Amino acid sequence: MPNRIDRKSPIRIMLDTNIWSEFAKADVGPDLHRAIKRTNNIIVVPPLILFEALATPADEHRRRLVRLLTMPTWTRLMPEAYTLSQEILSEVKRLRPEWLRHEPKTQRFHKLRYDWTRKTRGFWERARYHSELLRNALREDGGWPRNLLEMARKDYADQRSLNKEQGIRDIGSLKNCEGTFPAPLPEGITDEPIQFWRIRSWASVTRALAYPEHPLGEWLTPFLDFDRMQFSLASWNRFWLREVNEKQMKCFWLHYAFEMLQSVQKVTPGTPADAALSVYLCESDLVISADKNFIRNIDGIRSAAPCGVPIARIVQGGSSSIQETLDIVNNYYL
Repeated sequence: MPNRIDRKSPIRIMLDTNIWSEFAKADVGPDLHRAIKRTNNIIVVPPLILFEALATPADEHRRRLVRLLTMPTWTRLMPEAYTLSQEILSEVKRLRPEWLRHEPKTQRFHKLRYDWTRKTRGFWERARYHSELLRNALREDGGWPRNLLEMARKDYADQRSLNKEQGIRDIGSLKNCEGTFPAPLPEGITDEPIQFWRIRSWASVTRALAYPEHPLGEWLTPFLDFDRMQFSLASWNRFWLREVNEKQMKCFWLHYAFEMLQSVQKVTPGTPADAALSVYLCESDLVISADKNFIRNIDGIRSAAPCGVPIARIVQGGSSSIQETLDIVNNYYL
C-alpha cells in the first residue's frame, strides 16, 4: 500500500551512497528525477556523500556518480561542520554570551556559506565540472578528508575505549545513558555521573578546535573569541559536560548515538562515515539504504532521540536496489 507521511511540505528523501552508486552505474538518474517530480518530494544530498563519491577509485564510475550527485535538481545540504557550528553558537548565545566577539568577523563566513549555497560557480558546480582537480586537492596531506577521517576514527576509538572502561558490552536504552568520568576529572567537573553524549561531544569539539584548519573552527572563528575561551577552561568543561541542552544539540546527540551503537558492532571501512552521515537525519524524513547496520541504527535511536528521526527503509544491494528504491520513492506522497 502507498505510504503517507503527515507533512504539509515535501518529503525530504536521503539516499545512502550505495544507492547513488547503483543509479550512476546503470545510468538511470532520470528515472529517479521523474519519480521525484511525480510525488512532489525532494532528494537531499549531504556533502559527505559527494566527498565519498570523489574518493571512488574507478575513473568512469566516479565521473558518472559525481555528475549524478551534483544535478541542480536535488537539494544540496550544507557540510556537517556548518550544521554543528550553528548548534554550538546557539547554546553559546544562551549560556556563554561573553564568549562571543563584540564585532563578529563575518566577511569570510558569508563568502564561505555563499560558496556552498550558490546555484552556479560554487563548490557543487566545481565538483561537477572539475571533479579530477577537486579530487586531487582533497587527497593532499592536511586536506579535508584526511583530517576529518582521522578524527572520525579517533572519536570511534574513544567511544569503544569508554565502553570498555565502563564495562559496556551491549547497548540498551540510549536515553539518559551515563557513567562516571574516567580519571583525571576535567577542571571544574565533579565526580557525579555524566551523560555519555556530553562526554563524546565535549571530547570531539575540544579536539577539533585544536586543529587550526578544521572546518568546525572555520565556521566558528568569525563569531567566537577563542582567546577569551582559552582562559575559561573550567567554564568550557561545564558548558559541555553539564549545561548544554540535548534538544538544542540534537545533531551532536545523533552522532553520539550512532557511534554508541557502532561501538558494539562489527567495524567496516564505512563505519566513521555512517556516524557522520547521522548528522543529516535532522534534515530528512525518509532514508533509503542497502546497508543493514545503517538502517538498523536509525531505527535503534528513534525512541531515545531528542528530535524526530526519519523513516528508514532497507533495500537489497546491487542492481536490484534501483527498482526497489524507485518503488519506495513512487509510493511516498503527500
